[in-house]
Amino acid sequence: MTSADDITTLASWARAIRAALQDAGIDWVPLFRTAGIDPDCLADPDARIPLSQTTRLWAAVVAATGDEAFGLRVARHVNQTTFHALTVTTLVSDSLRDAMQRMSRYGRVVTDAARLEYGEDDGHCWLRLGHVPVEPPPAWQAVDAFAAIMVRTARALVGKDCGPERAEFARPVPAQPAVFEQMFRCPVSFGVGHTRIIYTRELAERRLETANPALRAVNEALLDDMLRHRMRDDIVSTARDAISRLLPGNACSQQAVADALHVSQRSLQRKLADRGTSFRQLVETTRRELADRHLAAGRCSITEVAYLVGFSDASSFTRAYKRWTGHAPSHAPGRDPAD
Repeated sequence: MTSADDITTLASWARAIRAALQDAGIDWVPLFRTAGIDPDCLADPDARIPLSQTTRLWAAVVAATGDEAFGLRVARHVNQTTFHALTVTTLVSDSLRDAMQRMSRYGRVVTDAARLEYGEDDGHCWLRLGHVPVEPPPAWQAVDAFAAIMVRTARALVGKDCGPERAEFARPVPAQPAVFEQMFRCPVSFGVGHTRIIYTRELAERRLETANPALRAVNEALLDDMLRHRMRDDIVSTARDAISRLLPGNACSQQAVADALHVSQRSLQRKLADRGTSFRQLVETTRRELADRHLAAGRCSITEVAYLVGFSDASSFTRAYKRWTGHAPSHAPGRDPAD
């Protein structure tokens, strides 16, 4: 599993946390030093901070404030300059649907940890907020803040009365769920295995008067350059993302992953070797982590989990899972052995 020391986020996240602490009248400097974050780095607009440090910072903030929903407060301090060109290009999108797609495409410029996935069906559009498999995982408050930023951005684009149809959170039920309901102004559910902000398609496709294709093109050129730079530096994460997408139905091969990353097989092998790993190791690690996640969620049968992680049948998956863990999938943590 990837270490949180190897994943970074823009320092602007930490600046927003600082602003929220100042607004609450709390001395922020000791909390930053406890997390290992040099306060001087906040002056650099391009600085990046290891995820391990921002996760420790969230923990220190919650301990100091006693507010496990502090991420919602932090979202109020994100402005048009916080995330550089991403904020600008989002605010001049053609529609909310268009803005959500851009958030999904360029989210990695802000943080290597987040995986923002746009989705839609006949009546709805949504943004799913996930993260790469990493230890320790991002704080729940960071995900809360992302979700709240999404909703605040939608209100800035469409109007202050714009609200999602519903909000779904992977996090456990908070001590004060009413705070989330007040923020999102829609039905909110917790512990559902994923985090999604869902809008009606009619609202999401409404043409926006603030659309500006010329300004958007300029900022997207900057974002494309930034994204290419991030992806060059993070071949392991991008390869694992591609593996995760290709595993269902046993569609994952080294050639398919290389094609998804627009590199040759030989280049992929060399780049992974430079990072001390191999394609086979990445597939094995990704399979196990996805299997654990699906099994713990309890929404899929073992046969379905086997399909989702790229095995041809349940028996092959069971043998592999026993090799990884020493026990059968039916005895995975959080699993009902009767399933």
